[in-house]
Amino acid sequence: MSNRIFLAAWVLVIVLAGSSFAVSIRVLPGGIPVGSAEQLMREGIRLGSSQMLRQAWDSYEKAVALNPEYLEGYLQLGRIFFHLSLLGTATAEESRKAQHFADVLLEKAPEIADAHRLMGMVLSGKGAYLDALQELQLALHLNPGNEFVICDLASIHLALKQPEQTIGLLEGRSLRDGWSYYILGMAWLQKGERGRAMLNFKKARALGFSGYWLDLAFQRLGEELSLPLR
Repeated sequence: MSNRIFLAAWVLVIVLAGSSFAVSIRVLPGGIPVGSAEQLMREGIRLGSSQMLRQAWDSYEKAVALNPEYLEGYLQLGRIFFHLSLLGTATAEESRKAQHFADVLLEKAPEIADAHRLMGMVLSGKGAYLDALQELQLALHLNPGNEFVICDLASIHLALKQPEQTIGLLEGRSLRDGWSYYILGMAWLQKGERGRAMLNFKKARALGFSGYWLDLAFQRLGEELSLPLR
């Protein structure tokens, strides 16, 4: 078993047992273990766990309170809010805080792409898709070719049920992130192209993307094809 798989399994065991997770990879002033927060966030996204995402949120919120110049912390808070929104568990208070963090980062660094990407993610999580598209297009202008921004744009078109636009943004690119292939697969699924959807889901898995969202995608495909897909 690789160290990465072992760590992921250990995180899950600890959370299910109700204990705290505190593997410190990098510590900010004040003793905030950023490494553990990042791991919790990644596992929360992979497993579709609101509990783990909120544990990561608490750590990043403390981090930016201790160090208001920790720009990466604001971005991660936006990512967490976005995924809580995808899970349908984001609260009104979390929406308010996420908007505040996006406003703060945009005020601090209006010239960097991540500030506009954060605003785009927060607006998307709140359902303000057209405003989110504008912010993400500006982020892409500031950082052309950034796969994560392109995938965020593609995700909004997917939410708007515009699979052609999603496919146009992602198809034919040498994608390096499994989430991008997952979004592309979902766009092909919206068009009824199950074979192309399956191909992209398998590419996502080959890049190490697994868990809640991919399981749901295979379940949906299996129901449509009347086959037990995994």
